[in-house]
Amino acid sequence: MDSILTFVALRPPVQGAPPAPRLADGTAFQQELAHAVDGPTAAADAVAAARAFADGVRFVARADQVNRGPELVSLVEKLTGDDARTLAQVTSAVRAAIGGIPAADWAEDAGKAKDSVLAGYLLEPDGPSAALAVTLVRAYALAEAVSAGVASVAGIDSLLAAPLLLPDTLIRLRDTAPVAAETPSPEAAVTELLHRFAAARDEHARLGQALTDLDSHDEDELLLSELGEQRPLADLYRTRSARAAAPRENDHNRPKPTPDEDAFGSSPLRRAASRSNVVLSDTAVRLLSTPAQEALRSLELDPATSAVRDMQLAVRARHDAAGQDLRTLSIQLGTHLGTVDDRTHHLISELIGKWKVDPVDDPAGTEPVATAAPGAHTAVTPLGVADLHVVRTHLSRYERGEVASLENALPGEKLTHTVSQIDETETTNTTETEQTDLRSLAQTAAEQSSGKTTAQAVGSGRGPLTSDGPETFSRTVTDAVSSSSTNRTRNTAVQRMLRRTEQAQEHLIDNAAGAGPRLGVYQWLDKIYQAQVFSYGTRLLYDVIVPEPAALFREALARPRGEGVLPSKPARFTVPADTLGPENWSYYATGHQASGVEAPPQAQIIVTENFGGKAADPFSGELNANNLELGESRSTRVPKGFKATTYRLVALASGWTAFRLRVVIGSKRVAIDGDWSGKVFTGRLDGEVESLPVGLIADGDGVSPGLSTLAVAIEIICEPTEAAIAAWQTKAHGLILAANQQRFADYEERVANRDATARLTLRDLTPEAKTRLIRTELQRTVLAVLTGQNFSTFNALRFDGLGFPYPDATATLALSAYIRFFEQAVEWDHLECAFFPYFWGSRSSWVSKLLTRVADPRFAAFLGAGAARVVLPIRPGYEIAFERFLNTGTTPSTTELLDVGGPLWVSLIAELRAQGAAPDSEKPVGAPWEFRLASDLVRARRDDRLPTWTLTAGDWVEKPDAGS
Repeated sequence: MDSILTFVALRPPVQGAPPAPRLADGTAFQQELAHAVDGPTAAADAVAAARAFADGVRFVARADQVNRGPELVSLVEKLTGDDARTLAQVTSAVRAAIGGIPAADWAEDAGKAKDSVLAGYLLEPDGPSAALAVTLVRAYALAEAVSAGVASVAGIDSLLAAPLLLPDTLIRLRDTAPVAAETPSPEAAVTELLHRFAAARDEHARLGQALTDLDSHDEDELLLSELGEQRPLADLYRTRSARAAAPRENDHNRPKPTPDEDAFGSSPLRRAASRSNVVLSDTAVRLLSTPAQEALRSLELDPATSAVRDMQLAVRARHDAAGQDLRTLSIQLGTHLGTVDDRTHHLISELIGKWKVDPVDDPAGTEPVATAAPGAHTAVTPLGVADLHVVRTHLSRYERGEVASLENALPGEKLTHTVSQIDETETTNTTETEQTDLRSLAQTAAEQSSGKTTAQAVGSGRGPLTSDGPETFSRTVTDAVSSSSTNRTRNTAVQRMLRRTEQAQEHLIDNAAGAGPRLGVYQWLDKIYQAQVFSYGTRLLYDVIVPEPAALFREALARPRGEGVLPSKPARFTVPADTLGPENWSYYATGHQASGVEAPPQAQIIVTENFGGKAADPFSGELNANNLELGESRSTRVPKGFKATTYRLVALASGWTAFRLRVVIGSKRVAIDGDWSGKVFTGRLDGEVESLPVGLIADGDGVSPGLSTLAVAIEIICEPTEAAIAAWQTKAHGLILAANQQRFADYEERVANRDATARLTLRDLTPEAKTRLIRTELQRTVLAVLTGQNFSTFNALRFDGLGFPYPDATATLALSAYIRFFEQAVEWDHLECAFFPYFWGSRSSWVSKLLTRVADPRFAAFLGAGAARVVLPIRPGYEIAFERFLNTGTTPSTTELLDVGGPLWVSLIAELRAQGAAPDSEKPVGAPWEFRLASDLVRARRDDRLPTWTLTAGDWVEKPDAGS
């Protein structure tokens, strides 16, 4: 018989099945397990509790540790091998083993046996054996059934052979696997960013106030602190002695005093100018604003003892870092503007203010990963038990069907049909074919039976999974094939050829001598097949939902070989030119990879002018010789693109009596009288551009000896003009915009190349390669879900000095048992799956999935799936080991897996048979049935009557021909 259909039939739960022995009990150990499962480290705490119990005195390792233990063990051994036992015999044997002890007296011993089984279960494979405890649990279950009067033959079989039922406490262990840290909701993320931004903004403001306070103190509020001594800076710049404050008699005859050594000592002056070893006076410390004091304290700086320069450097560095933090946070907040409500949108816009910058990459490129399903979650639990079924058929006979044609010839007529074939250079041949591939029709009908099929096979697997009974499903499929085939739809292919020969065939009905009309009735011949369902074994099935099974393959298509990861999609550069400034220009230039962008004009440029002079003979008694009179002016150039805004003036002088100094800077006039040497004078200018006049006049009163030496230093602080800033903004904006457009062009080119490569890759994939790819990706994603890891720790290769890889023996040995268990425990070649729509996946992939165009519908469903349902068949013998892994996370050791003849042994022959779909021992299911298929054969009736059918025993039977 030929196989036409393979499918997997899910067994419905058996109602009223005898209960299996339960391990749940209210013992102290099981209460401790329940408490451990509810904790944050459930698995580790449960194993620790089991270890403590196994090391204690309640663990049952010998039969004599419980009352009537040896008799109970002997009872189970006797009943296990006796198939001819009766209920009366079992009842008698159980009562004899119990010895008349009431049930209440063995309850504690039964609890100890159950606890021992659970402890051994949790500690496998390194813990003590619980085989004896398992036997005792079955014995106590038999005793309870007999004592309660509910024992039956089927129930006894179940209590002796059925798997023990774990308590709900251990079942919950599978739900306590470590989960990634919870990702905050978008609303919580925005709130957190707003708090961080407000804190950074306040810190930036405090640091700015501290810088202002530190820069605003004059020399009389600063102290030079060296060698344990502190001197006001004003004393360093004071050049006249106290006696020079008022003129004295005969002063002009006195020798000119030597200037104070400290006034011109280079080291103290330079340190004072750079604020090195300069500290704030007590008055300056008290005058510091509260924000400045808080900022200094946050940097662990004491304003009373820290050097001014150290404070300035530390505050300025943190001030710049806080500004960068504000720009970064403003970008992150900007990505949420399209997802928040109007109130929050307004709050964000108001808060970030001048710190707002647009992202340089498309913010839609990243998306938070979901850590849990909304509201509820599910565990990987068994779907049920299913049988592999194969439907085999064989052609039983042919039966006449509908009328194919009628031929009529009246008396005296001849009916001739002539078929001519012209053999020329071209002839027309019509080939009619009928789809009669029974296996493909049956398999297609089975997979398309939407109401019957719950999952489809991957490649040449076991076929679709159905929850209907095997006979019902098989008959439904054969009925569908039969009804679709009887339509006799033909595909006509026309091939034209011309030939020069002619061949004629004649079909003649001669009724020339007939007394009445002659009829010819032709009927189609139908094929009658006999079908039978065969069972090929039972499998335990698990049902797993995996997200986006084709995600990795789609990512591989997006990374052509040698080109690496596709760059981030650039964001459109829509920033107005007038918003570019020192705070954000480098961010945009760097982010959009713009070259040639110059830095903005400096915030300040200082232009200096120096004046000075010395009397011809400062020590002469003649006024003309010892008195300096100086008048000078010049035109000072202002750098292009800048304007003069402020000035600073410092003058150093020496002489005998008071003298006067008049300075002109632009339109400003500075008149200096009295004790002014060494002091700093500042003022505002009128924004002169290109140039401004600078001059001075220095003289005495013309009577007394006056000015002997003079040095005047003028600093003109220039700031960029609005026109210069606008010109820089326009130029920088153009370069950044051009770079942004080039980024877009490069990105689109990479995307186009990627898509072209992807199309070629998909086109070159054979159907077999597609099937292998789907199966492999489903296997990977299923294992990632089951094991809670992403294969990041499976590297077992090292590289030698020449760069050649070689396997690491230790790592290979450590991974081998884990790999072997999962490769053998699940029959991966027989996966069943159903792909779900794109919207169950990440929204960032919706568009690409919708636009995917692949001719193969199965592969197209894989590429566009947002999630997939995968049904895992467990290899016979691995059911207990796989369930233990789901409950405890432990896998069998290599020794257990390679134990020849053991329950986990899978021989090479078995592996080859599974891959080649070789049949196991088959068993017929139900009775055979027949179904009809159309053929293209025609048969003439013996008589000239039209066929008739009568309903006989539920079937339509044709009446035989007359004379047959």
